[in-house]
Amino acid sequence: MELSTNPSPPPPPRRGAPPAHLLSVLQTLWRWRGPILGLTAAGTVLAIIVSLILPNYFMSNTTFLALSPDQVSIDGVFGNTNGRMNFYGTGDDIDRVMAVAESDEVVDYMVETFNLYTVYDIDSTKEKAPLTVAREFLGNYDVEKTPRDAISLEVYDRDPVRAAEMARAAREKINEVSLGLIRGTQTRTATGLRDEIINREKNLTEINNRLQDLRRTSGVYNTRAMTEALALQSTGLDNSLATTAAKIDAYRSGGGRGARDSIAKYRVQLAGYERARVQLDSQLARLNTNLGPIENLEEERRNLNDALSDDRIRLKQYETVLRSEQRAIEVVEEAKVPVAKSRPVRWLIVAVTMVLSFLFAVVGALLIDNGRRYDWDGIFK
Repeated sequence: MELSTNPSPPPPPRRGAPPAHLLSVLQTLWRWRGPILGLTAAGTVLAIIVSLILPNYFMSNTTFLALSPDQVSIDGVFGNTNGRMNFYGTGDDIDRVMAVAESDEVVDYMVETFNLYTVYDIDSTKEKAPLTVAREFLGNYDVEKTPRDAISLEVYDRDPVRAAEMARAAREKINEVSLGLIRGTQTRTATGLRDEIINREKNLTEINNRLQDLRRTSGVYNTRAMTEALALQSTGLDNSLATTAAKIDAYRSGGGRGARDSIAKYRVQLAGYERARVQLDSQLARLNTNLGPIENLEEERRNLNDALSDDRIRLKQYETVLRSEQRAIEVVEEAKVPVAKSRPVRWLIVAVTMVLSFLFAVVGALLIDNGRRYDWDGIFK
């Protein structure tokens, strides 16, 4: 009778029995239940003590909207544009305000205004004190954009009254710096306009002097009036010359008793008209010679006067805007003095610490119990 070389399969586990490895883990945890519960309780008690020691912080919140730069521009204020004016800022305007809110200028202002070195108990004489106090402040300061494109500013502090004051002060400093950025551009533009006006006034003075010298040397003061007058004078003189010459011809052909005396008289008149014609031609030649330069200078002066007038009007508009009370943000919700603390959340600290202590204790028990199964001295020999 031959014996089978294949081992018989193990009996199937009983239905409802846990797996062997899970049963081993549960046995280990049961054996270590005392240390596990003890470590969990110790961690929980320590968390309770620490949470009670932690100071209370109060949070004050203010919400505001970024205004469009069109609100403080001369085109928006004086209606110089035909396009639709935006009242509230878009994404770029909001990002600019948020960048200002987190800038060093705002942080330094808050540190100095509220003496945060003393508030946070930081030695200001140390080399890294400015960095330390800035980090401490930023840890208690938060600026974010809400889903409706508003900007929410939160300040945490141990004193609820100081928290509200800091939130208001930070918001107004953000408004000041943001408005300063816009007005800085306007101030530079206004300065450029003042320089341009000074240059145009100098050019206008030079043109007036050149025009005055040219009129004095040419005798042409009003080109239009002088042109009309000389034209009328030339026409009348030509008529007089023609009439006088015709009279002389008539007397010559008719003869008669007084013809010689009349011819002599009209010859004298004709000679006078001819000399007047020579003088008039000289005046017309001088007028034609200087008419072009004078009209060019007069046109240049008119254009320069128009440009100078536009620059002066625009400069007055800039000066009016710079003197006016404007804002870069619009307050939606004012910062109020909080009546309840915001942090720490003590129950959450205790609950999280208790769970973590239990998990660490369980993992530690499993590692220690599993490690006892090996001969560590033989392994490391």
